[in-house]
Amino acid sequence: MIHTISVNHEELFFLELFRVALSEDNIEDRLTAIQCVKHDVVANQIELFEERVGRGWGKAPENADFAEWMRSTSPKRHEALYALTRVFDRYDGGNERRLNVAEHVGLLAYLSIHDGKLKGVQTPSGLIHQVTEIGRNSGTHGARDHDTVRKSWQTYRGVVHLGMALDICEQQSLPATNVLPLAEEIRQALSENCPKNTKDPYVPTAEQISFVFEPMT
Repeated sequence: MIHTISVNHEELFFLELFRVALSEDNIEDRLTAIQCVKHDVVANQIELFEERVGRGWGKAPENADFAEWMRSTSPKRHEALYALTRVFDRYDGGNERRLNVAEHVGLLAYLSIHDGKLKGVQTPSGLIHQVTEIGRNSGTHGARDHDTVRKSWQTYRGVVHLGMALDICEQQSLPATNVLPLAEEIRQALSENCPKNTKDPYVPTAEQISFVFEPMT
């Protein structure tokens, strides 16, 4: 089952935080971290709102319902902020490096699909071998050992598409609105194509998280 996450207009500007959430080790923790990011976006919007209208807005009768909602939901936002801090600790402690390695394998897979070569992943001269060779030649920590690269790919292969899309859009100076369509294109390519002479796709569907834009109504 594909896990689908809706992203609204405000959340488009926090996609880097969603990528950090994806650095967690398993699908359950990633989904929990994504919800923490969403709470953080709300907290940011509330802070901007109060800066614009002033702290006394909540005393007006017409704002009573909104003020009560903010009060009642405040504990959830505080809990989410604390949980997100722990996610960042793990990200800085090694998850970022492992995610980067997996994204590089994903990029080679995507390029191989695009070129019609459909190279294998774990074959003797396949994509993991290529990333390991690149890591050894460049001295990249976390990419110099075949087993380490393989484990990174297996851990993160279902979520590499968002980081890949972010990098491509940054390199091409494309706006944030381009990221999610490109990420979905990459996700579909990795899930619908198999390396040559195999029956299993590059990325199993059950491991994937799909991000879709939720337009304003």
